[in-house]
Amino acid sequence: MAQRTGAKRLLALWRKAASAGVTPALAVVVTGALVGCAGGSGETTASSPRAPGPAAEGSSEGKRVDGQASTRKVRSSSESKDSSAGEGAAPGAGKHGTRIAPPKGPREKAPTAEEEAQATVANITLASPSLPPGAGGVAPLSPVYTCDGKDGWPALSWQGVPPGTAELALFAMNVQPVGGDLFFDWAVAGIDPALSGIDASRLPRGAVVGQNSFEKRGYSICPAAGSSETYMFALYALPKRLAPERGFDPDAFRQQVLAISGSAGFFPVSYVRG
Repeated sequence: MAQRTGAKRLLALWRKAASAGVTPALAVVVTGALVGCAGGSGETTASSPRAPGPAAEGSSEGKRVDGQASTRKVRSSSESKDSSAGEGAAPGAGKHGTRIAPPKGPREKAPTAEEEAQATVANITLASPSLPPGAGGVAPLSPVYTCDGKDGWPALSWQGVPPGTAELALFAMNVQPVGGDLFFDWAVAGIDPALSGIDASRLPRGAVVGQNSFEKRGYSICPAAGSSETYMFALYALPKRLAPERGFDPDAFRQQVLAISGSAGFFPVSYVRG
C-alpha cells in the first residue's frame, strides 16, 4: 500500500486508534488533549464519536432524528405536579413542560471521504519488548526508564511501515498538556524506515535528536513527585526526508510531520512517581 499524503490533521481517526493498541476511551482522551494543543497550526481533526449517556437533569438536549433536529422537554418538580394541559394538548394528556428552542449555529460536520483518505491513521503497530502489558493497553513504565533510574528510553518495536517511507520520526509526549502546550519528552528524526525497532537507550545510526521541553537535547521522563502521568510514544512514517538539524524544535518539527505523514503508530505508557 502506498503511503498516504497527510493533510494538516492531528493524530488519528478515533476508530483507527485501536489498531495501535490504544483503547477507545484512551484514544478519545489522547486525541482531545493533543487536539487542544494544536497551537494554531491550521490542523483539523475528524469528529470523534460521543459515548451515549443520559442528559443532565434540568438541561435541554438536541437530538437528530432522520436528519431533523428535535428538542426535549425540561421539567421542574413543580411542573411535574401541574395537571393543566400544555399549549395544544388535550386536558389530562399527562406531564408537560416548557419547550426549549434548539441551539442555533452550524452543526459539527462529519469528515468527508477525502478528509478520511488524507488523515493520519494509526496503521503502524508500536510496542515495547522492555515493558509488560498493562490494563487497557497502557503499559506501566519502569522507573529505570525515568529520571528515577537511568532516564533512558525503553526498547521499541514496530510493524506495518508502508512502502515508500523515506524516514521515521519518533516522539514521546505527555498526554496531559502543560500550561496549555504539548510537553515533549523526546523527539527523534531520521530513523531508517528499514528498521523494525530500536534498542533501549541506543539510537540507530543516522538518527537526529531534537530538544525536549526540559530544554535539553535528548530523552527524559521526569514527572513531579507524587504525580501519576500518562505518556504517548508516537511513530510517524514520512514520505520524504525532512532532515532537521540536531537540537531541533520539537513542536515545529511535529507540525511538519503532521502535514505530510499518513501513517502512524501509538504506544501509551503510565508512570506513578512516589
